[in-house]
Amino acid sequence: MSKDEEHIIDWILERTSEIRQRAVFREKKRPYKHTKRTIDNMIYYCKKCNSCWCDSARWLDAGTYKKYPSGMIPTLGKKRKQCPDC
Repeated sequence: MSKDEEHIIDWILERTSEIRQRAVFREKKRPYKHTKRTIDNMIYYCKKCNSCWCDSARWLDAGTYKKYPSGMIPTLGKKRKQCPDC
């Protein structure tokens, strides 16, 4: 092995260095950041029953919704909209 050739252990250490891993992690695209609707914008608060609810996905089950128990999700900043039960 000549001096110009890089040893396999040196190559592995370079590829797995902490600085390189952080750079690779920063470059990865985050799929949840590019969505048009975030989960927080899809959850509504019903004043009548004091609970949060959201519409289920159309591909999952159209026309249905999911209701969360009172106090499970913070209501601060949620849009006020009457749930289908009320």
